[in-house]
Amino acid sequence: MALLSVGAALLWFAFRGQDINKLYNDLLNARFGWIALSLIVSIIAHYIRALRWKMLMKPLGYEPKTSTTFYAVMTGYLANLAFPRMGEVSRCGVLVKTDQIPLNSLFGTVITERIIDVIFLLLILVSVIAIEFKVIGDFIYTHILSGMISKIMGNTLIIAILAIAMVSTLVTTWFLFKRFKDRLLQIAFISKVVGFLNGLKEGLTSVLKMQRRGLFIVYSIAIWVCYYLSSYFCFFAIDATSHLSPVIALVVLAIGGLGMSAPVQGGIGAYHWIVSQGLMLFGLSQADGLVYATINHSMQTVSILVVGGISLVLVFLINKKNYQTPLNEQHG
Repeated sequence: MALLSVGAALLWFAFRGQDINKLYNDLLNARFGWIALSLIVSIIAHYIRALRWKMLMKPLGYEPKTSTTFYAVMTGYLANLAFPRMGEVSRCGVLVKTDQIPLNSLFGTVITERIIDVIFLLLILVSVIAIEFKVIGDFIYTHILSGMISKIMGNTLIIAILAIAMVSTLVTTWFLFKRFKDRLLQIAFISKVVGFLNGLKEGLTSVLKMQRRGLFIVYSIAIWVCYYLSSYFCFFAIDATSHLSPVIALVVLAIGGLGMSAPVQGGIGAYHWIVSQGLMLFGLSQADGLVYATINHSMQTVSILVVGGISLVLVFLINKKNYQTPLNEQHG
């Protein structure tokens, strides 16, 4: 609830001082054909994500149906709208129920996915900074880095103490574990924790055991190409952004990704603010930037609510069928 309040505050901050009636009319006059095309491309990205996730599971000895994996991905996105970062656990939970895949191994594959996505986002961010160095570099420094740097510089002593304490704790814990490993593993709780960490490690390293790494890279690129096209197609939904170049769509993808990473439900507020501010660098008014951001974000949210909701129902039906099958076999 607290994070939702933060999102609402960010949304208010982004829209304060704007003519709401004008924004509403601009949204009503949007070209919904382009919005629909953007929505379709974004759903394709989610489907490709399911295919890529399956590739990470295969080296672990698990190969769930693509449809079930897709339902899990969409259920995870749906959970993120309620509780930030809950989606990772939720989508793993779906396959635990439908295919009895160990949670720790699944969670390791999801972390691997997130690391790869962060790498791609950073590559895109570096690319747009290189292409539009003056405009984007100043924006990132002014709106993101300067605040972080000032906070770090003002708390260097505290950060240094915390870093030393963390490293000392990890080294001491590792030494004690190695020294008394046999005794500690006899404790049920510690044994379960070690088992979870081993499964997590197995999931994290699954990417190194894949046989078709080239296809995995193709899937990863395809996901971000779809994200890019989704952002670009939304440009044509309103007159104010229809003239913007494909390069600016790449800028929106990069800074929008930062907004969606904010720890609030669905990036609400954070996405609207950062995208509208970014588009202002290319001559748009804040109002037009907010209309675009609202269209793009709302399209993503509605698709997750609809497709994610349907996926959740289908997962429930799959679980119900799996639960009933043994009973039917016994009576047969």
